[in-house]
Amino acid sequence: MNIKNYIFINQLVLKFVGFYPISITRYFICISCIMLIIIPQIMMIYANWSDLNIVMEIGSTLLTILLAMLKSIIWISNRDNLAILIEFMITDYWRIVKADTFKYLEEYATYAKMITKGYFISMINALVFFFSLPIIDVLFQNQESDNVTVKNFPFAATYPTTFYKFPCYEIAYVSQMLATSICCLIMLATDGLIATAVLHTCGHFAVVRKNIQQLDSYIHDVTSSKNGSQHISANLYEVKIQMAHVIKHHQTVLRFCDNMEKNFHPMLFLQTMASSLLICFVGFQVSITLTEQSKMIKFASHLIVAFFQLLLFCFPGDILIREIGGNYQISSSTRYA
Repeated sequence: MNIKNYIFINQLVLKFVGFYPISITRYFICISCIMLIIIPQIMMIYANWSDLNIVMEIGSTLLTILLAMLKSIIWISNRDNLAILIEFMITDYWRIVKADTFKYLEEYATYAKMITKGYFISMINALVFFFSLPIIDVLFQNQESDNVTVKNFPFAATYPTTFYKFPCYEIAYVSQMLATSICCLIMLATDGLIATAVLHTCGHFAVVRKNIQQLDSYIHDVTSSKNGSQHISANLYEVKIQMAHVIKHHQTVLRFCDNMEKNFHPMLFLQTMASSLLICFVGFQVSITLTEQSKMIKFASHLIVAFFQLLLFCFPGDILIREIGGNYQISSSTRYA
C-alpha cells in the first residue's frame, strides 16, 4: 500500500502553508494574509476594552488565530528537524513493516485519515456559517426595511468608516475570509500532522506486539520439538534473527517517539494552555447569544471546532498509552522474558 493514500490531505496542506517542503516565501505570504484580521481585531479590543461582551467575542476568535500563528512560528523555527521527522515518517517508517503484519499499521493509518478529514470538515462547517450569516442578515434587513442597512463582517473588527461602503466593504470582507481560511489551514497542518504521527506510531506498536506474540509461539514450538539437536540449533538461529528484527523495530519506534516529543511538545503545551481558555470564551459566547440565532449558530460551530481540536490530541494519545501498555504486558508474559 502507498502511504500517500492515507496522508494526502496532510501533504497538500503542509505544502500550501510552506511547512513541508519548507518554503519561507509561502509561509510569510500566509502570515501576511492572517495579519489582515489580527490588526483590526486588536484595534477593536483596544477601543472597547471596557465592554466585556465585545472583548470576549473578539477574544474567542483572536485566541484561535494567535494560537495558530504561535504554532507556525515554532514549526518554522524548528523546520529542519520537523522536515527530517516527516521525511522518515512517509518513507522508512512505513517500509519497515512486513506484509503479514501490515494490516495493523493500515488500520491506524485509516483512523488518522478519518480524524484529519473530520477536523477539516468541522473547520469548513464553522467557516461557512461565519462567512454566510452576515450576508443573509443583510438580505433580510433589505427585505424588512428601507432604512440604511447595518453591514457586519464575518468576524467582529474595527475598520475606518469608508470600509463600510462599496468597494472597501467587499474587499475587507474577502480579506477576513482569506485570513481565517489560511489560519484554519495552518491549524490543520500542525494539528493534523501531530495526530497522524501519533496514530501511525500506535500502528507500529500494534505490529511490535503481534511480532512478539508470533515469536513467543515460535519459541514454544522449537523448545517442545522432538527433532534432532542439529534441527533445533537451526531453528534457534531463526529465533535469534526474528528476535533481532523485533528489537530493531521496537528501537526504531521508540526513537521516533523521542523525536515526536522533542519536536511537538512546545505546540502541545500551547494547545493545552489555550484549549481551556478557548472553550471558556466560546462557550460563554454561546450562552449569551441564545436569543440571537445567527450569532449562536456561529459560536456553536466554533465550539465544535474547539472540542474537536482537543479530541484530536487526547484520542491518539490515549490509544498510544493503551498500545504501549499492551506491549509491556505481552513482553512480560512471554516464555523468554
